[in-house]
Amino acid sequence: MFVQSILVGLLYWLSMGRAHYFFSYALRRPVVLGVLIGWIFGDAQAGLLYGATIQLLYMGGIEAGGNIPSDQALAACIAIPAALLNNLDPTTAVALAIPFGVLGVLINNVRRTINTFFNSRSDTMIEQEKYDKVSLYTFLLPWLANGVLYFTPVFIATLFGANVVQAFIDFIPEWIMNGLSNAGAMLPALGFSLTLVVMGKRHYLPFFVLGFFAYSIAGFSMLTGAVFALSLAMIVSLFKQHSDEEGIA
Repeated sequence: MFVQSILVGLLYWLSMGRAHYFFSYALRRPVVLGVLIGWIFGDAQAGLLYGATIQLLYMGGIEAGGNIPSDQALAACIAIPAALLNNLDPTTAVALAIPFGVLGVLINNVRRTINTFFNSRSDTMIEQEKYDKVSLYTFLLPWLANGVLYFTPVFIATLFGANVVQAFIDFIPEWIMNGLSNAGAMLPALGFSLTLVVMGKRHYLPFFVLGFFAYSIAGFSMLTGAVFALSLAMIVSLFKQHSDEEGIA
């Protein structure tokens, strides 16, 4: 369990450390973390199920101005191990993930506060023309400090959280647990509704209708549909780019 706790803590650090933003941005998704955490605990299928269920809650979330409304990576890294160890219902895992997602916002704010010190030191190095030390204060030290900040809570929660979560579940009356399960089942509707706000725009509706009926009639898999959708999006983007270039010319 000690090694598993270390690995889950490292996963959270890698997903939120922003060393390679395109990599960490993809890794922090609960559906991706669910598979990796499932492998760590020896049940990738159950991990994927929990991760995909939690992912529904955050489908429509955006980080406007770089401010995260909820930390889905922390929610997944704490809720999924607890769910795997306690064999929780997926909807209960969603309800369990919510408070940890909110806690992650606080951790992110602490990270930004710590980084102000490194930013100040970077400015000082530039003023003193010590350019060889700029990367030390703009990347390496902030990344290592973030590692301590991100790794520690997930490691502790995973190492000691199973018994604590189980005791918490046993203490809560059954009617409250049923309420949490029902709430967890309803919350993904929020993610779908936010996604539909985008899909409901008039210039996107033809694509939605085309995809819906193509899937209903042809009956192809979701992966096949994703490939066709990506190809169609690239074609439309290519035509739009040529149209814009001709307009400028």
